[in-house]
Amino acid sequence: MPKSKITWLAFASAFVVSIHPVGAQGEAASGLYQIVSGTYTECCGFGGEITSSLPNKNQSFVRLEIDQQTDFATMTFLSADGQTVFGVMPCPPGDAINFRFDFGFVFADNIEFHVDPGPPPYNVSWFYSVTNLTDRLRIDGTLGMAQVNCADVPNHFTHSNVVAVLVQAPTLKVTEFTKEGALLFIQGNAGWTNVVEASTGLGSWSPISTNVMPNTLCPVCPYIVVRDAASTNLASRFYRCFEIP
Repeated sequence: MPKSKITWLAFASAFVVSIHPVGAQGEAASGLYQIVSGTYTECCGFGGEITSSLPNKNQSFVRLEIDQQTDFATMTFLSADGQTVFGVMPCPPGDAINFRFDFGFVFADNIEFHVDPGPPPYNVSWFYSVTNLTDRLRIDGTLGMAQVNCADVPNHFTHSNVVAVLVQAPTLKVTEFTKEGALLFIQGNAGWTNVVEASTGLGSWSPISTNVMPNTLCPVCPYIVVRDAASTNLASRFYRCFEIP
């Protein structure tokens, strides 16, 4: 997961500050969204239309980034590792066309990504509509490209009724200070790898713990406890954490 996913700072004085980005009421929030349902269709090369269900290993997440200053958004489809951008290979072979859409226009309850045919050789265009449904997105749209002498490969790619749920950021708090060091309590997402980093002055960070969040029957209950023995003789100590699928 990119370091922009880092969402909590904990000070040695036990003061905890959240820096998780939150959208205005009725608007989508920036963050990582996990795809829970939907369909993806490629058309119309050799063999005709091919439709597959989402999520799959190539498309499991959507990252949405909203610039509050410009009201522009960027949407990226990501693989199961939460980092690799989903893309398709055009014809003739060349650089992959990535499903990363910039300059989305943000409205009160939806975002629209629309680009007219771009430059040769592929003349890529797309139209995607993203509806905000309170901590989840519904995504519909099509990416198309004009190709020459490539009738045997798909040139239109469609997402239909894709629903993606906002991945809640991990939470971190300092629960006690003893001669053994600070005790950190972290809650996160079951099955995800949680990384805790520490710093003495916010200038440089070092990992002090890497653990997989345990699976529990309660979806909001997974937690780990980390003891930072190195904090015992420090005048100040800062903590932050992030998660990797």
